[in-house]
Amino acid sequence: MVLFVCNDENLNSGESLIEDLFVPVITPFDNSGNVDRDALAAHCAWTVAQGARGIMLFGTTGEGPSVSVDEKIATARALTLDLPTVELIGSVTENSATDAVRCARAYSGLGLAAVLVLPPFYFRESNGDGDGLARFFEVVARATRIPLMAYHIPGLAPAVPVHVIADLDLWGAKDSGGDLAYTRAVLDTGKSVMVGAESTVVDAMRGGASGTIAGMGNLMPGELARICMAVRAGDDAEANRLLAIVLRVQAAVLGCAPGMEWIAAFKQIATYLHGAELGGVREPLMSRGDYLTEEVLDALALRDAAAA
Repeated sequence: MVLFVCNDENLNSGESLIEDLFVPVITPFDNSGNVDRDALAAHCAWTVAQGARGIMLFGTTGEGPSVSVDEKIATARALTLDLPTVELIGSVTENSATDAVRCARAYSGLGLAAVLVLPPFYFRESNGDGDGLARFFEVVARATRIPLMAYHIPGLAPAVPVHVIADLDLWGAKDSGGDLAYTRAVLDTGKSVMVGAESTVVDAMRGGASGTIAGMGNLMPGELARICMAVRAGDDAEANRLLAIVLRVQAAVLGCAPGMEWIAAFKQIATYLHGAELGGVREPLMSRGDYLTEEVLDALALRDAAAA
């Protein structure tokens, strides 16, 4: 195991404002297939106005693996100018350590709140000890002076062993595995966790998680933000009432958007909710239909009725 020794030049384990709801925003594309920065700024501003504490760029929901390093850096830079008071987390989803370092270093130079790093997903270790992942995270950590979060999403990338998070100078993890045992194991090491699975938010925060980076924040930022507030206030009944509303809308969306089509569905539904055109998805993802189905509209109407 290669350990990363903290030194005075590295601030990855320092205090941060990474808590409550950070929205892993969708990435709008214009008619030419380029990142639509104006639409992105409008969508981000809407989520923050609804109660989100901050924004995460270029994660799974933001199609990070389909966006180049140059696009990521340019977009993050533009957003820091458009929304200077909003906390931003930038995601690194590159297989190449060289590209990952370049991206993380740029985020650090822009003064983002943190950098989220996905494990390389093409070359995978066969022995399961995590030494290769530890070396990768160590290299990226040395390139940045902002908190570094490991992205644990075992459905799409190698699982991040808990000991890698514990041994390295990382803030903690974004846990999108949906397994509260993993969340608790990371918390037991003294590191922090933001959960990605909506269904786990209440229980995870009650157990010490800092908050959530959940895709449904693109559609229901107000409800997710209030869930975090309710948990912190000890109002489990209100937190679970709001969570049931979020999960009802999520089920309706997933019911009409098989596989990864939920990303395209999020864009169409978010456009319906606030009016900013968010465009389509980038290959290899596809948008195959109208996601404003009767079931989705009914779920949204029930949400509005519950808020009245």
